[in-house]
Amino acid sequence: MSLQHTQPQGPGEPRTLTQLRTDVLTDLLIDGVTPSGLGTGIRATVNVTVPVLTLMGLSEEAGHLEGYGPIDPDTARRLAAGAPSFTRLLVHPETGVVLSVGRTRYKVPKDLKRWLRIRDETCRFPGCNQPAAHSDLDHSLDWQFQGITAHDNLAHLCPGCHALKSETGWSLKHLGDGRLEWTSPTGRSFNSEPATELPADPPTF
Repeated sequence: MSLQHTQPQGPGEPRTLTQLRTDVLTDLLIDGVTPSGLGTGIRATVNVTVPVLTLMGLSEEAGHLEGYGPIDPDTARRLAAGAPSFTRLLVHPETGVVLSVGRTRYKVPKDLKRWLRIRDETCRFPGCNQPAAHSDLDHSLDWQFQGITAHDNLAHLCPGCHALKSETGWSLKHLGDGRLEWTSPTGRSFNSEPATELPADPPTF
C-alpha cells in the first residue's frame, strides 16, 4: 500500500502500530514518497550478463544472474527486455576478460589491468623500456574528453612519458591489436608494437 493512501491508526485500520511503522519505512525506502512528497527512495540494481548473440536470438548460450548463477536463455532475454538501462561490457571471446567498461567507470578493472600488463610489458612510448609494473595506465583519449575505459584506449606510460604526452604536442592513436602510432610535434610518426599479441576480436576462419 502506498504511503500516500496510508492513514496510520485511522478508523477501520486493521494493522498494528508496529505493522504500520514497518509499512511506512518500506514505502519510504522503496518509493521515496511521503504525504508531503519528500524522499528520494532507493532502487535495487540487478546485474544480469547476457551474451549478445543470445540476446539477438542467434545463440542459446546461458545468461548469468549475479548472486544466483546461470539462467536459461529465455529468462535472460525476458530480464533484458524489461531492463530500464544497459551497461555495455566488452569481453574477450576466449578468456572472458572484461576489455571495456565504456564510460561507466574511470577505474580500470583488475582483470583488464592484468591483461594490459601482459600485452604491454613496458611503457609504450617509443624507445622507452620502463616496466609496465612501474608505469601508469593512461587513457589515450583523456577521460575528461569523453575517453572510455577500454583496452583500445589504454596503454602503460611511465611517469616521465606520461607527462610528455600530457604536456607536449605528442599524440597517440590505437591501430588495433595493441599497436600504437605516436606522432611527434614535428609530425613524424613512430609505431609501438605490443610485447604480446592479444587480439581482442574472435578469429575468423
